[in-house]
Amino acid sequence: MNKLSIKAIVKFLFATSCVAFLSCAGSPSAQQKFAPKKYPNGSEKALWNTSTSGGELIIVGVGGIQMYDSGSIQKALEDAARKASLFAGIRGVVVYYEHIGASFWRYSIASATKIDYNEDYLGYIEQLSYDPERDIIINERGAFVRVRYKLPNSFHAVYPSSGSETEKPDWVVNPPSRIAGFTAGVGYARPQMFSNATYVASYESAIANLVSKGSNSIESKNIQLQGEGYNYDDIREFITTAAAVIDGFYILQVWVDPKDGGVYTLAIAQFVKGL
Repeated sequence: MNKLSIKAIVKFLFATSCVAFLSCAGSPSAQQKFAPKKYPNGSEKALWNTSTSGGELIIVGVGGIQMYDSGSIQKALEDAARKASLFAGIRGVVVYYEHIGASFWRYSIASATKIDYNEDYLGYIEQLSYDPERDIIINERGAFVRVRYKLPNSFHAVYPSSGSETEKPDWVVNPPSRIAGFTAGVGYARPQMFSNATYVASYESAIANLVSKGSNSIESKNIQLQGEGYNYDDIREFITTAAAVIDGFYILQVWVDPKDGGVYTLAIAQFVKGL
């Protein structure tokens, strides 16, 4: 990726602000032929562990509440399908912008992320399997479906639970850089209007964290502004751009902070290469 491409992406990201990549496209699959059980709020657990070993991935899809349960489940399956497609490969660009002035009021920071992946991921839905009696939870927060996605080769990603429903896991307190030979990344998202959007923002934040571990470049400049008399204000601007290709992106654990509802995601990648 050349410098012109990076600059074009930077302009695009800051012109359009930071856009959440939550897709709602695609036609629903066949209607569900069962009545899913309803569970009380919070029953989806605050700590998920999707460690896996063998020829399949274990994925938890999250969908927002729709008019009918079948629609809520469909949205959760679409999220799970998107996560399965992310395992196949991602190209990402992350831009961090920092503006530093002489006073506290002249400090600002912003970031934006662009993720490229197979947007025709709805085709993965037919490859997902789950038990309607055991793998579906629907409550006020949304629909949660635990699915299995078969792989052509064995995949071993095991990480023991290190926290609880109320205590932060160790990877939240001390984010690891590597886990069992994989590159590790941690993402966080504040509570948003729709709970399923919070989960999506959290694992996209983990993707951004992995991308930032690829190659990056830093552009900086100094600006000196003169005010009244001899008052000067030195302003420094830094733009850090990271770009990388990620293969084998997989979510190992998710933890929901019971205090404020923020969502943390621990993810790994088999391969991260800077561009």
